[in-house]
Amino acid sequence: MLETPKVAVVPVESILIALSLAAVVARLAVRRVHQGQSLTVCDWLLVASMLDAIALFTTDMLAYKLGALGPYPTTEAEQISLKKVTFAGNYFYDTGVYFPKLALCALYVKLIPPTMPQLRKAMHATSVLTVTFALTTCFLDTFWCGTHPSVNWSLEDGACSTYDSKEVFRIDWIMNIVSDVIIFSLPFPLLKGLQLKPRYIVGVAAIFSAGIVTVAASVSRFATVEVIHNWPNVYILSMTEMAAAIIVVSLPALKPLLRRRGEGSTGQYGTGASVQRATTSSHVKLSSGRDPYVATAHVSSAEDSGSDVELRTVGRSNVIYKTAHVSVTYQTREDTREGDRQPTPN
Repeated sequence: MLETPKVAVVPVESILIALSLAAVVARLAVRRVHQGQSLTVCDWLLVASMLDAIALFTTDMLAYKLGALGPYPTTEAEQISLKKVTFAGNYFYDTGVYFPKLALCALYVKLIPPTMPQLRKAMHATSVLTVTFALTTCFLDTFWCGTHPSVNWSLEDGACSTYDSKEVFRIDWIMNIVSDVIIFSLPFPLLKGLQLKPRYIVGVAAIFSAGIVTVAASVSRFATVEVIHNWPNVYILSMTEMAAAIIVVSLPALKPLLRRRGEGSTGQYGTGASVQRATTSSHVKLSSGRDPYVATAHVSSAEDSGSDVELRTVGRSNVIYKTAHVSVTYQTREDTREGDRQPTPN
């Protein structure tokens, strides 16, 4: 792995934060403006993930300013400040990285149908495991050095420091990588047998495969700490993992923003135009001998949300149904004629 100069830390992390923030804002815009819906649990967890990433970025910048990447501070006040900042940064990465994982678990609650009970059980077990890992990480970072966290910024020789502990780092990483692999693997059994066109299956697989970036960043970070010892890389890879996880969670909701203008419906599982209209007419001969009674119904389907896919309970497993809001306008010929006879304003 190439060594990253320390001056690259700030601009690279800034770009990663900007990308993840743009993804979150776009997702929330789709939810509130495009769809007019309230935020879901997944959305709120995504907001928490973004706030945590901003906090991690802030602690990284403070640590950089205080000399974490050199030159190391010389005064006791600066050294204590640096230790406090790095101790706080432990929470924003080690525990905060679980917020995007929990957001994905919340998405899976809607994604995995009751007709696949075994997969739903696995989803619930994964959620419980993720929460357990997050709490364990938080308590481990807090109390590894004893019941008084202040020992972590002690300047005494040989004082315990959670931030510098390789044992804590390895335990945290094992829980992190195990939860990543399980969470990002969970939706792939859904793809088998789904009645979707091949290009849509590829698209769904590509979205969840983006989680590989998160796993790769985590593995690279572990190797950097254990073998390479290039600390600027550690800072950048930590933010890369966080940003990639946030973007992966945001992607499934961004379909309406990516749809081409004027794209037509492609069928039951197609992308759908923004508004679909159909008109049907029925003719009934009246007993009085008057003109036929004509009833015309205009059916308009609301705009396809393109957001979180929701699998409904159906008779077969591995079946996905697309739902849409439909409005119907019903009008008879007599109503039409009366409307035509209305005076037109000058």
